[in-house]
Amino acid sequence: MNGTRVRTRTALYDAAVDLFARYGYQGTSHADIAAAAGIARTTFYEYFASTEELLVELVEGRLPEVLEGLVAEVPATTDPEQRLAGLASRMIEFIGTDHLGLILHSEVPRLGPAARRRIGLAHEELSTAFTEVYRAGVAQGRFHHLPGRLADHLILAVIMAAGREVMDAADPAGQVAEIRDRAVAFLLAGLAAG
Repeated sequence: MNGTRVRTRTALYDAAVDLFARYGYQGTSHADIAAAAGIARTTFYEYFASTEELLVELVEGRLPEVLEGLVAEVPATTDPEQRLAGLASRMIEFIGTDHLGLILHSEVPRLGPAARRRIGLAHEELSTAFTEVYRAGVAQGRFHHLPGRLADHLILAVIMAAGREVMDAADPAGQVAEIRDRAVAFLLAGLAAG
């Protein structure tokens, strides 16, 4: 891809992140994104078939690197409780305070099934990290064994609820620590064996 196309695509991604965070996915048109990126409305379609396609490609391009960094910040050698707490804490902060996290939490449910599947694949490394730490905790007798994927769903639900609470807080940056810490304590208490 030539330099001009790369710069234009990057400008479209950056404009979309800003507009989706401010007005939501439903409240942002391809024309809004094109105008914010400084290109003609019809030129948008030379890069993306729709705003949904732009969002999916944005997530596929940026999310794995972000999540890889989140996972790498928590040493794999820590005990399961500390690793789960670290991963959950970082994910709550990401969802609640990062534009991409905000977009993912609020907009993905509005996308079509194929788009949601593609975005789910972009989360794969993080999902694997949570599953592995939970299984290690069960194997060590530290976490309850829950049937099927119930633990995965419960962990995700707590993280997403806490991220939403941070997002909706009057001062997200000022309140993230308290919300994060309480949610993580709740999660660990719920999974603790014995």
